[in-house]
Amino acid sequence: MSTVRLLNMNELQPRRILIIDDEPDIREFIGYNLMRKGYEVFTATDGQSGLDVALQCRPHLIILDILMPVMNGYETCRQLRTKAEFDQTRILFLSALNESYAKDLGIQLEADGYINKPIRLELLLRRVDDWVKRAG
Repeated sequence: MSTVRLLNMNELQPRRILIIDDEPDIREFIGYNLMRKGYEVFTATDGQSGLDVALQCRPHLIILDILMPVMNGYETCRQLRTKAEFDQTRILFLSALNESYAKDLGIQLEADGYINKPIRLELLLRRVDDWVKRAG
């Protein structure tokens, strides 16, 4: 007797993650570790280019720095949340801003989470796995 297992769409292609951060070392460090886990990784250096990349790659999750040139993470998040195509996209702020107002503003802008810099890799990877699963 053979067993037939149906594949869902998530199993047919890797989950896409967009990292928007102006620090090249951060993008490379996070991106490398996410690719090792099987994620498809895209990057952008500021909020404006992040919006452009997001429209092209339609990520399941966006890891978004707050303090960046051209367009900061708060404005980037606000603009993403106005677009219907990103209704199901999870947004995770990653920032050195540890003050409660920074996190509160992220919640008001409908971000799904907040991780502080410096990055604890194990925590970041665990949270990414959780958020990607919730993204469907």
